[in-house]
Amino acid sequence: MKKFVLKYSLLFIGAVLMFVLNYSWLHNVLIPDPCYYHFHNPNVVMELFYDFGSSSNHHPEPNLINLLFTISFGLIIGYYTFKYLNVRK
Repeated sequence: MKKFVLKYSLLFIGAVLMFVLNYSWLHNVLIPDPCYYHFHNPNVVMELFYDFGSSSNHHPEPNLINLLFTISFGLIIGYYTFKYLNVRK
C-alpha cells in the first residue's frame, strides 16, 4: 500500500510541477515578447504547441497539445523518480 501511495503521489507531484514550470517560467522564457508574432511568422514548434487566435490578439496561447505534453512529461518524471527511490530502498 505504501508503494501505491508513493507512486501516485510522485506522479501527481511531477505533473503539477511540470504544469507550474511550463505555464510560469518556460512560457516566459520561450516567449519574452508576445507581440513579436504580429510581424513575424511562428516556427513549426511554436505553431504545434501554441495557438495564435484572434481572442488573444494573435499572441501565443498554450494549446491542448502543450497541456498534454506537459502533463505527460511530468508523469514520466514522477514515474522515474519513483523507480529511482524504489531501487535505492
